Amino acid sequence: MNQLRRRRLLLGITATTVLAGCSTTTSDFKSEGEKFLESTDLALEAGYTFSNAICQEPTSVAPGTQYSCTATDNDGDEWEFVVEITGERSLTFISGEVIG
Repeated sequence: MNQLRRRRLLLGITATTVLAGCSTTTSDFKSEGEKFLESTDLALEAGYTFSNAICQEPTSVAPGTQYSCTATDNDGDEWEFVVEITGERSLTFISGEVIG
């Protein structure tokens, strides 16, 4: 894959989370972001398998709140992702780019 595509992968990929319980917490969104980055669904979409996903805990569960995650692809490159909470149980990965 060319370098330009690798810099701007994952624009607008939405993950609908399946969170247990009556209400969601910032911790739920943190862990759901990490699970999605390491998921088979994302690997099929992106063409890369990601591991070692670590997300910041968002400051709020309100729609529009953004937070960042990092993960390592199957080539050993480290990526940074911007995630936005788009609903009570949904996330959108706004951007992803190689940082190292």
